[in-house]
Amino acid sequence: MIDRKNNVDELLKDLNSNDIKKRLSAVNELVKMGGRHAENELIKLLSDDSWHMRVYVAKILGGFGKDIISSILRVAKHGVWYVRSAACLTLGYIGEIECIDPLLTFLEDDSSRVRIDAEEAILSIINRDRVKFVETYLSRKDADFQEFILEKLKKIDSDLYKDILDEGS
Repeated sequence: MIDRKNNVDELLKDLNSNDIKKRLSAVNELVKMGGRHAENELIKLLSDDSWHMRVYVAKILGGFGKDIISSILRVAKHGVWYVRSAACLTLGYIGEIECIDPLLTFLEDDSSRVRIDAEEAILSIINRDRVKFVETYLSRKDADFQEFILEKLKKIDSDLYKDILDEGS
């Protein structure tokens, strides 16, 4: 037990290092260690000052699946623009239809970077399986919401908008 605690303490120390290679290596060790504590530490890193760290962690967290969506949104709610941006990246990497609704809220963000990352994440999710988007997501929404999301898609990517209309026909 002491070895594990020392290992965790050492990893946390490495995460605060000035050496980016050491920090990225510590992230990889956290992933190997697994568990809720490691997951929480990784989610905290979406608030890191380093762009490289945030993007790296977003990709890793994307592999954790939709179970972490609420934790990602909680961090984004209290974060500055770059935390919200990292949250959008993470949701895009998760890639599940369930990520679309929270991403839609980021389309109205004050930060243009957050809006761009939200748009790209939404497009990525839709493009993974357009039929699933139409049949599983869009068809279950009311007419007003369908119109709302289609208008957003029209602004973001007119070709995708046309394809979705064809899928829905």
